[in-house]
Amino acid sequence: MKTKYLSLYSLLFFISCSQNNDIKNLYTNESTSIINIQEDLKQISHLDSVFNDVTFLPLETKEECLISRISTLKISDSLIFINDNRRRLLIFGKDGKFKIQIGQSGEGPGEFLDLKDFIINKDNIEILDFKKIETYNFEGKHLSTKRFDLSDPKKYCNPDHFNYSPLGGYYLWGGTFGIKEFGAEYDRYMMYHVNNDFKIQKGYFLIEHGAGSSHNRFTKYNDNIIIDPHFGDYNIYQIDNKGIVSSRYFLNFGKNAYRKKIPIPKKNQRETYEDLSNYVLSFNDFFETDKWLHLTFQYQNTVFSALYNKEKEKCFLLSAANKNLKPDEIRYWGAYTITKDQLVMPIEANWLKIEFDRLSPQYMKKINLNQYKDIKESDNPVLVFYKLK
Repeated sequence: MKTKYLSLYSLLFFISCSQNNDIKNLYTNESTSIINIQEDLKQISHLDSVFNDVTFLPLETKEECLISRISTLKISDSLIFINDNRRRLLIFGKDGKFKIQIGQSGEGPGEFLDLKDFIINKDNIEILDFKKIETYNFEGKHLSTKRFDLSDPKKYCNPDHFNYSPLGGYYLWGGTFGIKEFGAEYDRYMMYHVNNDFKIQKGYFLIEHGAGSSHNRFTKYNDNIIIDPHFGDYNIYQIDNKGIVSSRYFLNFGKNAYRKKIPIPKKNQRETYEDLSNYVLSFNDFFETDKWLHLTFQYQNTVFSALYNKEKEKCFLLSAANKNLKPDEIRYWGAYTITKDQLVMPIEANWLKIEFDRLSPQYMKKINLNQYKDIKESDNPVLVFYKLK
């Protein structure tokens, strides 16, 4: 098995329970690549080690498309799709101009109670709601409703994310919100494959404890569906075009990994737990290109970004909290999505204004930042495009 060396960056949103840092599970095989992550996380690289260009795209600020926070960001062809965490799916053009809102929140025909995830097709958009999937065209016309109910106590699944299956139907990522009891007596899984009639075909990743969430649970690379792991799992998984689930990468965090099983806190019982911030317990925002790997993690309350060059087998560690940024270096805030060879991150307008006071005039001119000097803190977020070398 070929061993690769990597240092990585991950954003940890939830504190829960962890599995052992052990590569052996139901989905590992001889093709699983091991990535050894450097244990010294103080060696921070500079932006120009990884990226050769940075560009900015302010999203148009209008009353009908004001955004307080972006939950999910996806880019397809010439359109930018945003779930703004207010039960709205907003579409912007590649010029940042607002185009249309798809659907609306409500209980009527063609409306949705929640906007958990969405899938972009060439001809339509599917929105995952509570116990149903709503389909619209790009002009906002409602096309169909597909209903399902997977609330059996022993096979409970209230999906947060979904994706098409190469075997037909969908993969539904259920999460653990609403589940109060965990154990082997419950036949419940993090992910289910359901057919077109939403009958469960198979479950994956047996639920053993509470888990967190992710911006994008499913992404694509070539013919594979890539799965961000659930909390406490050090594997990156893939689903191939035959529907086979396997571990694509195992990330060895060394001494920074938690190797014990954390007990689940019990009701009305006071216990003392060790400080989990001294370990890497989770990672997400995994993206893969032909040349690079990217993901995020948190260690000792600091968010790190790491990118691994597959050709050179070299890792570069970045952090928005880096105190040694140069005056000719824009900050790296992370990535919510990827488009071709560019990582994309939405940032608040005031984050960019803070950089104006730090960057050198020469660098401001080089990356064309002066044109945004008049941006207001109340304006919509700015998309930052980091082009990989």
